[in-house]
Amino acid sequence: MPSASGPRVVVVSDGLADLPAHEAAKAVAEGWSAAAPHVTVETFASHDGGAGFGDVVARSLGAVRHPVLVPGPTGEDVPAEIAVVEATGTAYLDSAQACGRHLVGPDRLADPSGMSSAGVGRLLRLARDLGVQRIVVGVGPLACHDGGAGLLAELGAGDDLERLAGVRQEWAGVRLVAAVTGDGPLLGFHGASATLTEEHGVAPEVSQRLETAFGELSDRVNRVLPPVRDLLTGLPRRPEREQGSGAGGGVGYALQLLGARTETGARLLLDELGIRARLPGALLVLASPAYDGRTVHDGVLADTAQAALETATPTVVLADSVAVGRREGMSLGVSGSYERRGGETAGELAARVARTWTPAPPSA
Repeated sequence: MPSASGPRVVVVSDGLADLPAHEAAKAVAEGWSAAAPHVTVETFASHDGGAGFGDVVARSLGAVRHPVLVPGPTGEDVPAEIAVVEATGTAYLDSAQACGRHLVGPDRLADPSGMSSAGVGRLLRLARDLGVQRIVVGVGPLACHDGGAGLLAELGAGDDLERLAGVRQEWAGVRLVAAVTGDGPLLGFHGASATLTEEHGVAPEVSQRLETAFGELSDRVNRVLPPVRDLLTGLPRRPEREQGSGAGGGVGYALQLLGARTETGARLLLDELGIRARLPGALLVLASPAYDGRTVHDGVLADTAQAALETATPTVVLADSVAVGRREGMSLGVSGSYERRGGETAGELAARVARTWTPAPPSA
């Protein structure tokens, strides 16, 4: 048995090419322990807030799962679940279960006009009916792209959102959190519609049409809920420009209009799962599918490495593919990165790295 006062490794994974998050973390831990039995290894699965968020959280926290049916993006019922942690009175929802891109064909994704986020609204209502005091909603790329209008209408705001102020008041007693995959706004060059072209190949003319519709939607919202003024600048705070409002084609915007706090899924789970508290004094081992130009800026790898950097926790990365140089990695606090070799299992990679980073102590 390793000593509680001896070396300690914290493994955090959002999955590998052939393993989901929990299994990847376990495989890395087993490989590390086999090569360095004197080390205490702790494991955590994490997630960025997109599809699969609810399952990772439910497994990590031992949540009670409540199966439900909700409207899908085109109106047909689809299965979803509400994961409730009774000790904290918190429900965790995965918006992709209601409106995920996997629920429709490529032709509909090429023009998401007409698809609705109503299913996320139904999930919210069903979660509140369970008596929880706090609801966390994972929001990543979705099939719907309606600015969250369907979600709000499902909660009683009306087709023109004329009752939005009343709905916001009805939800004032529930603490809402949007766990988003990115912090882009609803409108603008880096907004929800622009990213459809950049990330999903939607035709520019379709994106422009959707941007125009979002502008009209935000005008209606701002008439019903006049923007508050920033205390420092005196200027109106435009909700459509808030970070994270563009998540899920505007589902983030709708949640913020209901009073939700917004955080990236990975940063939120640092505290929800207790990861942050275990970093000081440990070696952080991040296991992820890719270590590249995207993952050094967004997601589990970037957010967890940043948390480690803030506590001077050394970090190494294990990945299926590595495309980041040492200098760029050092700016994130990553001291070493290791790519799987041909045919190498996650456990074998972990064992290889463990011999370098946690060598056996000299024998007495």
